[in-house]
Amino acid sequence: MRLMGAIVPFVALFLSAQATAQSMTFSVSPASVQAYAKVSLNTTFQLDLKENEMGLVSSAEVDPGLGVSAAAGLELLPEVDGELELAIYSGTVDYRSVAGVPVLYLPNEEIRLLAAFSNVYYKFRPATNARFKLGGGLGFGEYRLTDSNGMKHRGTGLVYQVKGVAEYDFGAKTTFHAEAGYLGTTDIDVDLISSSQVRDSSLSGITFGIGAKVKF
Repeated sequence: MRLMGAIVPFVALFLSAQATAQSMTFSVSPASVQAYAKVSLNTTFQLDLKENEMGLVSSAEVDPGLGVSAAAGLELLPEVDGELELAIYSGTVDYRSVAGVPVLYLPNEEIRLLAAFSNVYYKFRPATNARFKLGGGLGFGEYRLTDSNGMKHRGTGLVYQVKGVAEYDFGAKTTFHAEAGYLGTTDIDVDLISSSQVRDSSLSGITFGIGAKVKF
């Protein structure tokens, strides 16, 4: 009897949870889904590079450089967008320190990050022609540093971003947007050809972009 007394409340709780889940179920109508494509001209601000090579830690600051991103997405719900984005950021190193000591001679080092993201955004005031979106994404990226000797240090790893986007509709199909966000990478193992040394590198910084979106 005690066993039955313990099972009955559990079954009742399970059935209640199942009924609640069913009441929360919703379906996205294909007629309400709208596709879009967008392109942005990007730059970075306060982009930092941290490296660890054989236990020697160095850090660098990267000059803002121009980049570009392109994305294709779907308006899944009035408040939710999902998209795939391909972005590239580049710049040159303008300051470097090794073990906390500034480097007096700074070689001409160029940095590039090519990243592919899967993003999700939540839209505030979606029914108006001006709205704000907040979201972010996770993806995969290739990091490349070209030193003053022309040698290329390359590596791949996970990348992530958090973005705020302001949109304004110029018509039923065309939208202008401005965006700002935080971009980061996990530790990327960077290999140099003909060298047995492995360098752990990570990038982090603030990004800006302006562009346009076209709905289909």
